[in-house]
Amino acid sequence: MRKTSTKAPCNVKSCAVAAAAGLLCLCLGAGNALAFSDGGQYLTPADLRTLTPAYEAFLQELADVIIERGLISPEEREDWLMYQLGDFYQNGGLGMIAAMFNPGLLAEVRPQDSLLRLRKEFPNGTTLHVDTMAAYSPLDGTMPGLMLEASFADAQGLPVRCRFRWRCEQGGFSTWDALGSRVADVGIEYINDGRRAYWSDQPIIGEVNAVWHIELEVLAPDDNSNVLGSAVLVLTPSGSGWELNEDSLR
Repeated sequence: MRKTSTKAPCNVKSCAVAAAAGLLCLCLGAGNALAFSDGGQYLTPADLRTLTPAYEAFLQELADVIIERGLISPEEREDWLMYQLGDFYQNGGLGMIAAMFNPGLLAEVRPQDSLLRLRKEFPNGTTLHVDTMAAYSPLDGTMPGLMLEASFADAQGLPVRCRFRWRCEQGGFSTWDALGSRVADVGIEYINDGRRAYWSDQPIIGEVNAVWHIELEVLAPDDNSNVLGSAVLVLTPSGSGWELNEDSLR
């Protein structure tokens, strides 16, 4: 058996991964205070937002290892990462990591269990980013709606200070009320700083040929009339809910 030193130097990268692994243990440990914040079983959206960068760094390192060991192929890397992040959000940090030899696992992953990262580039070089799920149904899932997180970057990829206006004609938006420890409805138009909101509607019954639209505008930080960019998120009916793909942000 090969022995590894316990006194290896800790560079920035390895420390970040170690920290992420430690945070992951906190997420998965059912008896710790963090996992039961606010008296509930799940981490709050604010908790998950804080943990996400370290957790993603950990997943990137883990992906290198499981590809090297032949557990997944390099072509499956992105699908595996999106599945793991989707599981992280769906299960409030109490999910699982699929680091095992299980041929065909990713082919069995349901769209509503995978994160979907969308982007739209504008002529001036700025880019709108939207994180959501690949599918949503009111009849199946742990979230109160379709997750929506947005960010805006300049031509160099640096964050731009702004706000986001979400609009819909069907369904409505909701957000997490930290003070009340509950999900609160906020109507069919909502302005926020990009942190997580949800969209939901009644389940689809029967065959529907139309598509649903969520309008999104990027606003200057102090002026609702100054629109820096706009996009439409297209939701395609599927079963009792909706599916999205890489072309859904237009």
